[in-house]
Amino acid sequence: MPSDDAARAPSAPDPDAILEALERRLEQTAPPEAERERVPYLGFYLGTEVYGLPLQQLREVARLVRLRRIPGTPPAIAGLVNLRGKIVCALDARAILGVSAPAPAAAGFLVALRGFPDPLGLVVDSIADVYSIDPAQIEPPPVTWPAKRAAFFVGTARVAEGLMGLLDLDRVVVI
Repeated sequence: MPSDDAARAPSAPDPDAILEALERRLEQTAPPEAERERVPYLGFYLGTEVYGLPLQQLREVARLVRLRRIPGTPPAIAGLVNLRGKIVCALDARAILGVSAPAPAAAGFLVALRGFPDPLGLVVDSIADVYSIDPAQIEPPPVTWPAKRAAFFVGTARVAEGLMGLLDLDRVVVI
């Protein structure tokens, strides 16, 4: 006959019940499938055109205050910028992408990048927004874009401001 202590001892937990409970909790806290697959992009303007770069490659955005031009460099090199004590090589996004629209009178912004051996940034006109892009909605660059320009993009996506070119930064910085 079992003792009173044995009757009061808790039963061993059921591993299947524990797994089911964990799965239910994950389903409740996990974002919907569509949101999990979306990729965030920082949108910026060059003239009236909007472009995007992967947010994971963004270090910071700063107003371009002082740019030191370097004599004899190609047009794609805008110059050097002191960003919080670090010297950053600023690339001219307009020159790289062949944007011919006139630059705004204001100095613009430096989009400092991460994931490269040397500190790099892109000089852009203004910042648009952060967009969450569904990879399934990415289309190839328009056939009207010259091949030299289209080579800098992974594709395009439709956003509220129009067609946004999604940059492949590994191709952009190898200018």
